[in-house]
Formats: sequence, structure tokens, C-alpha cells
Amino acid sequence: MHNSTPTLLPKSPTPCKSTKRSKSSSRSAIIYQSLYLANLLLIPLLAFFVLLYFLWGGKPQSRFTHIHLIRAIQISALAGLLLIAIPLFIVYFSPQFETSLMVIIFYFVTLHAGFVLIGMLNLARAMAKKLPLF
Repeated sequence: MHNSTPTLLPKSPTPCKSTKRSKSSSRSAIIYQSLYLANLLLIPLLAFFVLLYFLWGGKPQSRFTHIHLIRAIQISALAGLLLIAIPLFIVYFSPQFETSLMVIIFYFVTLHAGFVLIGMLNLARAMAKKLPLF
């Protein structure tokens, strides 16, 4: 007689497609996220232009690395807008320079720290071969 009860033995895990990344694509994603952090901390515009070079003049990439590259460029542009353009706008149109300068310093330090934390999170995700969150 045939027993139709399922066995409780665990099946061998099969890796999903998202965890199968080549070493070179993972390395490229790590480089892109590192360039984003370098754009914030070390060499602001130079690292951004290197990211743009990888977008326009680089070799063909896997979808995983392309997503990391696009996300690094998007967040770099957003950081540039929020950290440079908006404080300059506020200083220019503020009637009280001293008060606006105090607010802008607080704004800049807080936002800059937030962007650095986002970059560290995305770098850790690139090292873990996962897609960026932000």
C-alpha cells in the first residue's frame, strides 16, 4: 500500500537568482557605493563625475550593478541639491543673516550625517550582494 503522507525531511536549499552574483558585479556595486561616500566625504565633485563616467562611458553591466550605479548617482544629485542649493537659497533670501546661518549649519550637519548613513547602508548591502534600499 502506498503511503501518501509527505516526508518531513528538509529539502536541499536552492539558491535564488538574486543571491547568485558574480564577483566582478559585486565588486562594481561596491565601487559605485564607495564613490557615493567619497562624493560626500572626500572628493565631492570628482567622485560624482567618475560615477557619471561609469554611467555613460563604461562597459556593459549587469542589472544589479546598473541599479547600484543609478542609485548612487540619484542620491548624489539629491545630496548636492539639498546640501548646497537650498542653504544658498535660504541665505540669499533671509533678512537675518546670523539666524539663518545658525539654522543652515544645523541643517547641513544633520542632513549630511543622514546621507552618510544612507551611503553606509547601501555599501553594506552591496557587499552582501543585495539591492540598495535608498
